[in-house]
Amino acid sequence: MKMKLLIAGLFTSLMLAGSALAMDSEAIEKHMARINDNDVKAVEEEGKVEALEEKVEALEAMIQMIIDDQAS
Repeated sequence: MKMKLLIAGLFTSLMLAGSALAMDSEAIEKHMARINDNDVKAVEEEGKVEALEEKVEALEAMIQMIIDDQAS
C-alpha cells in the first residue's frame, strides 16, 4: 500500500514538474510578477496591522492610567 502511494506521489510530482516546464517563459514571468505583487501587498498589510496593534496598546495603557487616576 505504501509503495502504491509513493509511486502515485512520484507520478503526480513528475506531472506537475512537466506542466511547469511546458509553460513558456513569458507566462512564468507573469505568474512570478503576480506572486511578488501579492507578497508586497501582504508585507504592507502586516505593517498596517503592526501599527494598529501598537496604537491599541498605547490606547490601552492610556485608558489604564485614566482608570488608575480615577480610582485614587
